[in-house]
Amino acid sequence: MEESINQYISKDNVSDEGPEANRAFPEISRKEELSGLGLAYIGDAVFELMVRLYMAEHGSMRVEKLHKRVTETVNAGTQSKISYILRDSLTEEEMEVFRRGRNQKSQTAARHQSITDYRRATGLEALFGWLYVHDRKERLRELFLLAMEGLDRGEGVPPVKEAPDEGETEVLHDIDD
Repeated sequence: MEESINQYISKDNVSDEGPEANRAFPEISRKEELSGLGLAYIGDAVFELMVRLYMAEHGSMRVEKLHKRVTETVNAGTQSKISYILRDSLTEEEMEVFRRGRNQKSQTAARHQSITDYRRATGLEALFGWLYVHDRKERLRELFLLAMEGLDRGEGVPPVKEAPDEGETEVLHDIDD
């Protein structure tokens, strides 16, 4: 598992033979200008590829079953759970990127997920995209493995909020505000 993820994110995949040789992994020259949704767009692809590599290395199974396991992991509900798993492991800078992606207004929403889960998933994808374009591949790998281990242990359930006492007003905050 870690072998192919390491190969995917290593600098060995980039050639010094000029731009033509690096077409598979192009540099993003204006990475500071990417919006939260732009980062999420890239992060979605990075996350899905990492999940596919991870699942492919965790047992031999038919492609149909493999595809089902990948799609169960690469969806807004599971990505929202991952945001809970990772929340205490993120640096302040990473939390800011997560919030930036989460708070972006998207024109679409997940069909079978709440808008809250969808926004947290967008925040997670933005974080993965940001780590990728800023060449923080080792941190990307570390967070990904923490997420997969947490899912395997059944983590990622949001904390239960106690009901306010009678007469009190409840102020709701998201997990990372």
